Amino acid sequence: MGKNTSRHVLSILLVVAISVGFIFFQFRNVKWNVVFDVLKNVNLIYIGLACLAMFLYWWLEAVVLQRFGKQADPTLKMGTSFRITMVGQFFNSVTPFASGGQPAQLYLLTRRGIDIGLASSVLLIKFIIYQAMIVATFIFFLIVGFPLLGHTTFEIKYLILIGFVINLGVIVGLVTVAKSERVAAAIVHVLLKPVLLFVKKERREGIRENADSKIASFHEESVRFSGNTRLIWECVFYTTVQLLFYLSIPYFVLLSLEVTDVSLMTTMTYHAFVMKLSSSIPTPGGTGGAEYSFTSFFEMVLSPEKLVMALILWRLITYYSCTIFGAIAMIPFKRKKSKKRLGQNSR
Repeated sequence: MGKNTSRHVLSILLVVAISVGFIFFQFRNVKWNVVFDVLKNVNLIYIGLACLAMFLYWWLEAVVLQRFGKQADPTLKMGTSFRITMVGQFFNSVTPFASGGQPAQLYLLTRRGIDIGLASSVLLIKFIIYQAMIVATFIFFLIVGFPLLGHTTFEIKYLILIGFVINLGVIVGLVTVAKSERVAAAIVHVLLKPVLLFVKKERREGIRENADSKIASFHEESVRFSGNTRLIWECVFYTTVQLLFYLSIPYFVLLSLEVTDVSLMTTMTYHAFVMKLSSSIPTPGGTGGAEYSFTSFFEMVLSPEKLVMALILWRLITYYSCTIFGAIAMIPFKRKKSKKRLGQNSR
């Protein structure tokens, strides 16, 4: 087992340990025989709809990637975009602040022969749109569901605010990098300094010049993408629908538990707050914060026995599915890489 694989396995085990520990501590007084009765009566049709909503969330993200990616590689197919998306979902799940998805997708795009500056531009514009729509939808649900925050603790309100500020700061920073070649160059050169310490002097200038060339390509393509307003608004629409599917998942989970007195708008509002709060937790998948925030909001509308089952089902659908299917999606890329290397060696 390689070092990277071992690290990812440890991250997943850490997530499982934190989740299981939280559930058994938070629900230590729950009647588990009642919980198992709730499990027996789960409506699988609604669970299927929740899973479908999660799949559509992935699919629409792949659509956005493909729409931008075809500008760089006209041969990029939807199936390939979906696999790249799922690999990104995996690395988002096993890294703090979901920081590993973008580099993994960048690696896969460059392996297709796309220039790193162009591939970086594709992912940057896509990520800016995603973050912007998260902020926009959160503001909407904050306005609609503000009275619901009156029942929560000060800590939750504080963490939600932190999550909002983080997202807003990320958007401002990324837009600045995309628009300003000078800022992008300054960041890259700062990051290169410790790396160049381990490189021979005669190679350092060449590395700097190559980096400047890639930065120029990145900036040029970022400006070109941002000028394609039709494509931007098309992907804004896809991303908005994508997030709405994701936010609706707890509603189907509640329906599967025969909870019919909580509206779709309420569950989506709660989930928006949960999503924002967990994004400020520096653990893989926001573990700990995700379970805590989900419990804090949905305990207002669910009994303890149904709450623990809703939490488990929600976490399985929205987090562990990304880990499982993302890991499966990496297999074809590994095989393709081996085949490519074999072909090169035969030459």
